Amino acid sequence: MKIIFYGTRGSIPVSGQQYKEFGGNTACVCVEFDNGDIMIIDCGSGIRNLGNELIANKHEQYENIYIGMTHTHWDHIQGFPFFKPAYDSRRKFTFSPVLVHRHLRSLESVFAGQMQNEYFPIPMSKMGAQFYFPESKRTYMRMDNFEVFVNEHNHPGGALGIKIIADEKTFVFCTDVEHEDGIDQNVVEFCKGADLLVHDAQFTPEELKSKHGWGHSSYAQACDVATQANVNNLALFHHDPEHTDNMLLDMEGESQKLFPNTFCARDYQSFQL
Repeated sequence: MKIIFYGTRGSIPVSGQQYKEFGGNTACVCVEFDNGDIMIIDCGSGIRNLGNELIANKHEQYENIYIGMTHTHWDHIQGFPFFKPAYDSRRKFTFSPVLVHRHLRSLESVFAGQMQNEYFPIPMSKMGAQFYFPESKRTYMRMDNFEVFVNEHNHPGGALGIKIIADEKTFVFCTDVEHEDGIDQNVVEFCKGADLLVHDAQFTPEELKSKHGWGHSSYAQACDVATQANVNNLALFHHDPEHTDNMLLDMEGESQKLFPNTFCARDYQSFQL
């Protein structure tokens, strides 16, 4: 199982010389399994480049492409209209029922809504690919070559952590999470023993003091979760748009003092489990 980061930024895409190392695309991660199949997590602006690579590499998974959503804030859905494989009539995408958040009126309506003609020239119904939005809501599902678990955590409007187990390796994606009154032990339990934990780290500890209720974590909290959960590796994610490369390098260094196997995720970086 390989984890590939296509968007690691939070809130809004950014560009400029000061963002070259870590990148500026919003949340999108691709999980590539040993047989070549993929699962996509979140559809921020990074999904555009993922789609371009899939086409350039002639990726032949046309059915059972699963898209898992942590939640539907704009920085996690805004790239979908620019995802070229979704315009290929041969492809079938399933927005997995295990990842449909219970607070949503309809996941399909959220994606279609941002493509209404007030916002975008092409409606979702005219994209070409087939989209499935199963309505059942579960906390576990098993596919041919992987298992998926989800866990609800604290974020305005709600959000889900996603755990994928394949080939005896465990990957946990836990972004857009706010820990109140100490580290959330439900999150720790969900992350236990992960080979790679991707955790929200939008703020420094100092910034977090004035960000109560914003729905995010500090890098120190991410390291605390990693320590308590006894994970093997920690990737800091959802970088604040105001955090430049130099700031993130400093955060990475400070985090490694707290949890040595830590890195700040970078756009286009991959991690093999």
